[in-house]
Amino acid sequence: MSFYLDGEPQASYVNGQPYNDPRQASVGQAGLHASSNPANIEGLKDVLYVRITHSDSGKPILPQAAIAFNETDREYSVPLPGTFEPRETAWPITVELTKRDGTKFTATTKLNYLVNPKGSQSMSRLDSLRGGLQVKSDGPVWEPIFPYSFYLGGPWLESSPDNMRKFRDLGYNILHIIPGGEGIGYDLEQLDKWFDEAEQLGLWIMFDMRWTYKNFKYVKTQVERYRSRKNMLLWYTADEPDGHQDSPDAPGRVYPYIKSLDPYHPISLCLNCQNYFFQEYTAGADIIMTDTYPIGTNTEYSTKYHTPCNTTYGDCGCDNCHTSPTSPALSNIPSRIDLWARFQQQLGLVPKPIWSVPQAFTAQDFWTRTPTPNEVIAMAMLSINHGATGIVMWAWPTADEIEEATSKFSALVTGREVVTFLLGGKREAVGVDGNGKGVLDARVWRHYGKLLVSVVNMADEAVEGLIKIDLPDDVRLGSVGRTLWGSGSWKVEGVRTLVRNGMGGVESDLFVVVIDG
Repeated sequence: MSFYLDGEPQASYVNGQPYNDPRQASVGQAGLHASSNPANIEGLKDVLYVRITHSDSGKPILPQAAIAFNETDREYSVPLPGTFEPRETAWPITVELTKRDGTKFTATTKLNYLVNPKGSQSMSRLDSLRGGLQVKSDGPVWEPIFPYSFYLGGPWLESSPDNMRKFRDLGYNILHIIPGGEGIGYDLEQLDKWFDEAEQLGLWIMFDMRWTYKNFKYVKTQVERYRSRKNMLLWYTADEPDGHQDSPDAPGRVYPYIKSLDPYHPISLCLNCQNYFFQEYTAGADIIMTDTYPIGTNTEYSTKYHTPCNTTYGDCGCDNCHTSPTSPALSNIPSRIDLWARFQQQLGLVPKPIWSVPQAFTAQDFWTRTPTPNEVIAMAMLSINHGATGIVMWAWPTADEIEEATSKFSALVTGREVVTFLLGGKREAVGVDGNGKGVLDARVWRHYGKLLVSVVNMADEAVEGLIKIDLPDDVRLGSVGRTLWGSGSWKVEGVRTLVRNGMGGVESDLFVVVIDG
């Protein structure tokens, strides 16, 4: 977890990237996550022995444990009471790995162990094993939450006293109000009333400081006013700072200041570009968001600015996106998320969760048409397939048909059954054989004898003929259970193959499969 509280019995150490990766080894978690010198990684074989110590005293925390070569996501318990005292500053941790031949290398990391805040404010923390959010307010239990919502315009809320309840009743669980462009961006007294109503309705707050995050006086005013609310979820500082060309170090400068005011909620930002000072901007966030908008735009020529678009020049509304018969427009969604995950690995960074901002607005500027409901759902499912642990669409209000589709989907993706898989299960890529290869995107999540299976056709055209999805070698399939989204046409063939006859263009399926044994 990104932090632990006084009274919790233990933290978890999680080994990160595969240790045979010549570029990086990540170890640790709880904030226990660190990177070591890549030169020390090469040649590691078979078994690594792990020893975790308190950096200040040298006292062993985990005297010795073993990790298999290339093993990831193994958790080890680290005791808290008697080992650490809760405090504002993080505790330094040393992790030592030893090869069979005695060769050693070390990495350092930090443990955030905090005092319980006074009162009944909410807290939210990141699970660094799966990337999900956990929330806690009045009770002692941390609950997982999958955010699914829209950026929302304040004028729409003002237009009717019933609008916030309507928004909640449609199934969205986050209130992210877009601030105005003058001063602090909000009428704070009006905002207080909206947040009170949101609390009564069970909506979590994602607080947007896009116009003010560089002004520490404004930041202090906002954070101190709202950090103790029961429905505060997270802060949102920079909105497309790369596109607006904010100083690359601006989010990183305000990040420690916000944490000094409120260590109990994560900080997010949204990047517009594929790779423009990625490392510098993302240093200022716990959660990285991507707004890749590939629908209805010319990715080679800017219809707004009348210039060509390439890797170094031009703005077409979807940075470095590509569309071709072999690369459907929707494929830009997973490719961006995968690329950012690789960036973090290659740079030796602690992996940060990625959230997606699907295109759900009507035709405007670069975009000649409104996405279809199927496309909006596919963008969300493709994002989730590739590791996104939150979805916040741009923007509300949206087209009626998108409202109808996303409302139905919200009940599914925020419900306990699916959240348990997405935030508690292990996500794995699976292979598509024969028909649909290259345009079908599939993932599975394992959890307690069941699989959640997600399949998306990224192409506009239907896939004809028999489709086969081969599951991991250690899976033995039982039967297809409940269909959560889609046609329900999948069947089990043999012990580890799922089959279906054809799949419609931009169609998405989500279903549960029972595992034997």
